[in-house]
Amino acid sequence: MLVRFVGFSIEVPDSLPLSELMASLAEEKANFEHVDDIGRFMYVDDTSNSKYYLGLMLTVKNQRTFCELKENGGAPKIQVNSLDDDSRITEFNFFVINKASGIGLYQYYHQSCSISQAMKSMKKKFLRLKDVKKEVAKTTAQDEGKSEGAAKKVAGKKYNGTFKWQVLINKSSLPVLLAEMKRIKALELDFAYLKPEQKMFRPLTGFVNKHRRKFSFSSQAPLQGLIDAVSSSVDEADSESGRVFAVDESGIDRVIRIQDQPDSFGEYDYDELAAQISDLTVTDFASSWVTDKLIEICDDHKTIFEAKIR
Repeated sequence: MLVRFVGFSIEVPDSLPLSELMASLAEEKANFEHVDDIGRFMYVDDTSNSKYYLGLMLTVKNQRTFCELKENGGAPKIQVNSLDDDSRITEFNFFVINKASGIGLYQYYHQSCSISQAMKSMKKKFLRLKDVKKEVAKTTAQDEGKSEGAAKKVAGKKYNGTFKWQVLINKSSLPVLLAEMKRIKALELDFAYLKPEQKMFRPLTGFVNKHRRKFSFSSQAPLQGLIDAVSSSVDEADSESGRVFAVDESGIDRVIRIQDQPDSFGEYDYDELAAQISDLTVTDFASSWVTDKLIEICDDHKTIFEAKIR
């Protein structure tokens, strides 16, 4: 089984910056008794590294037994083993996020917590923090003499943004990822310069150095036809970057960011990587081999992980 490193980016509103979210997550204490509703909890370290937020997702399984196959005189035999009372079967996913750009790297292997699930968990915590901030803003506005309704509007206007995330992929990987979607909603491409096709835009040519085009698609358009058309357009377009807006099989909106980058930021054998974190104290995850490797890869690809996402 292979372990892969996947690029992603996070966008949050200025009213609730990433630094506040990460500081809030770092303050939470995770343990077996207080996991979230799907048996997952998240560790975040926002101070150990000056450039990156460091994180670890742990997924705790409820099963108390596991099976292994043993040789038995040429006839393989299934043996059922039980865990100790203080042990749990656990999946691990390390990640790092550049503090300045919000672009990060996520470690994933088959059947572990996907980046989509991890971001869903982080967004859930973001919305919880946002509600707390809005309530404080509302109370402050009421203390200043505003009615409850007016105070609620003030708080809502101040904290009106939300948590957004995108997976980073290479152009060549786009058809495979799009094939996993249920619907493709739109394609957006960024060009390094504006080349007007209509007379009305010509006065802008001396001032604009970025041109964004967005194509929206009918919900009735055939998926495979769109996959072919979008992939071909992205491959042929002389664009700096792009985004595909889609809906996955679970009905969740997905944004896929496309840019020039390696097809893979690294692949490792699961057994070899797992050996590197054997006996690791969970609270020391920030100094683990996997975390160090993720940081090393980000530093080796600064043009990607230090880029400003607009």
